[in-house]
Amino acid sequence: MMTLLHQLAQEAGIARLWTDADGEERQVSDESLREILSALGLGLGNGDEAAITIARAALHERRSARPALITVDCGEPLALPEGVRTLRTDTGEVIEIDAERGFSRPGYYRAVYDDGSILLAAAPVRCPAIKRRGWGVTVQIPSLRGDDKDFGDFGLLAEAVAQLGACGADAVALSPVHALSLADPGRFAPYSPSSRIALNALFAPLETAGVSPSAALIDWDVAGPARLAALEEAIARSAQDDVVPSEAGGFEHFVQKRSRAGLDAVQRAARDAGMAIGIITDLAVGVDPQGEEARGDPGLFLQGLRIGAPPDPLGPQGQDWGLTSYSPQGLADREFAPFIAMLRANLPQGGGIRIDHAFGLQRLWVIPQGRPASEGAYLTYPFNDLLRLLKLEAWRADAIVIAEDLGTRPPGFSEALGEAGIYGMTVLPFTRDDKGFLGASAYPPGSVAMSGTHDIATIAGWWTGRDLDWNRTLNRGGETQAERAKARSKLWQAIGSGAPQPSDDDPTPVIERALSFLAGSASPLLLVPMEDLAGLVEQPNLPGTTTEHPNWRRRLPAPIDALLAEPAVQRRIACLNKIRPAAALLQEEQP
Repeated sequence: MMTLLHQLAQEAGIARLWTDADGEERQVSDESLREILSALGLGLGNGDEAAITIARAALHERRSARPALITVDCGEPLALPEGVRTLRTDTGEVIEIDAERGFSRPGYYRAVYDDGSILLAAAPVRCPAIKRRGWGVTVQIPSLRGDDKDFGDFGLLAEAVAQLGACGADAVALSPVHALSLADPGRFAPYSPSSRIALNALFAPLETAGVSPSAALIDWDVAGPARLAALEEAIARSAQDDVVPSEAGGFEHFVQKRSRAGLDAVQRAARDAGMAIGIITDLAVGVDPQGEEARGDPGLFLQGLRIGAPPDPLGPQGQDWGLTSYSPQGLADREFAPFIAMLRANLPQGGGIRIDHAFGLQRLWVIPQGRPASEGAYLTYPFNDLLRLLKLEAWRADAIVIAEDLGTRPPGFSEALGEAGIYGMTVLPFTRDDKGFLGASAYPPGSVAMSGTHDIATIAGWWTGRDLDWNRTLNRGGETQAERAKARSKLWQAIGSGAPQPSDDDPTPVIERALSFLAGSASPLLLVPMEDLAGLVEQPNLPGTTTEHPNWRRRLPAPIDALLAEPAVQRRIACLNKIRPAAALLQEEQP
């Protein structure tokens, strides 16, 4: 039965009912609803009907206020709010608009009243498209090797991008380059940033900076402080040489300026090397609740709530990511300016961006502080507004957009992204059904094909069962040896072209057949982790672990130029270039 509490939750954007991975309807407890409402500023006091009625009145008053932002698609009819006197561009020019035809050009506009104004965002119908069928490599920046450097930075990345471009790659996809906590070198996971506006200071390029360049794993407790000390020495030298004015803002300003210049140089190196796209950055779904961004503007972020995922077969208890994200009301109160700033900070000109857990544009699983992840609920976000702002900012940057859309999709989500020209992800290990792995037709023009991600076993690791070894060592359960043997046979049936199946300890033919199979798909872009291109067995990250597995600490076994010179790697690159020559995509192949 729908109670007043349930009505209030629904009006506040909290879903009382949700569908799990098995298609079963689940219900959120009233206690969780009360705690989430309270965290959203709709406290219910003793919870009686009078308190709920007061909270509903407060919510209705909040919603009845003049909107802070109006988004539209170009070409659609425009219904300006009553009382608008003039319409101005973002440069202040007064313009006239045919309300029936709407805006003809994307951009930001101001609808001016006698007592204020409203921001209008006119979005293109679609994001920029991938212009030619190509391939790229995903790279973990810290894994890059260089002389006198114990982990990679933007300087080494620029060198790697130039070398990969010379080999025929069109793109290099990255994990997030967001700022992490400088005070705690142990917080080095790229998907738990302190700020999504600032860049990771440790990636600021330096000529030399290192303490153990030959190590196989990064010791962040040593390497992080050592890199910061090297940066401090660099700013001291710059000050002596009058390169940095004394009023420039100190260390933080220096490293951010240096990091930004370094990242821009990476994109220039990519385009100079002939890449059609260049770097594809990664936008994390949330931030550290104790980090710089959340502490700097508490009202912008969810308070008393963490974000995660509901229970599913892979995580029966649900997932608590230990992160917070924007409050829908906080964004509205600020004309969505923080969201726009975040996109601009992460969109490389002419490159691309991947949206981690892109479902968060429509809804996030929020968990009351102190409760298990299973006792959360979905909180609705202004999907149409966020999607239009994303399209507009991507258009301004001439950048493609890729959505990490793995998992249970909200209703209508995939269709909306397809209409917006946003590419989904089709990942080889997940592209199967009960009968086996799906054929090349399962990799459509509207998605990016991938041989793997940082969170799953490499091709070599999967074929040899290295991931099963980790599961056994850590008592994690999962797939059995017998189940993996059947899965190997099914994978080879899909990709092997009738050749004899290789032995379990020989992943080399599997890697080459997998890349050939994916390269022949209709996906306009194929992304191959550097670990797969190099034939490595270990993966960068093992979800659900912290210190048990060396997450985000692994280094490549050699510098990029040496890896690219290896005969096996050259064979794989030659295969990719043969199947995916640099040729323009046909118009009908655009998503």
